[in-house]
Amino acid sequence: MPSSQPQITLRELLYQVMPQLRASQALISNTLTVRIEATNDPRERARREEQRAALELELFSIRLNVEHLLKRHPEAVQEVMESEGQKEGPRLTLDEGEAMAIDKARRFHERVRLLQQGME
Repeated sequence: MPSSQPQITLRELLYQVMPQLRASQALISNTLTVRIEATNDPRERARREEQRAALELELFSIRLNVEHLLKRHPEAVQEVMESEGQKEGPRLTLDEGEAMAIDKARRFHERVRLLQQGME
């Protein structure tokens, strides 16, 4: 009987979600730092600093849940990493917090890309 709980393959987590999180962190840091340094308006500077802090906090929360998921499957993580993504690894059943974190991670990356493009 198929599980009704959300799932993700370990390979997808390691080779899609995690790289997107790393890219998002870099985009947040680079984009907002440039914008903060470029403005002379104290209100705009404060707004961007607040925006950066909020995004970093959201990213931190996502990472905690993803790390919790990875720590539950250390042998499988090692096996998939050693295969350099050739092995799919097990389908991981996500608890509510992990499922929310994976969903947020996917949407977060797109939000950060829009921010970089000046649309947020």
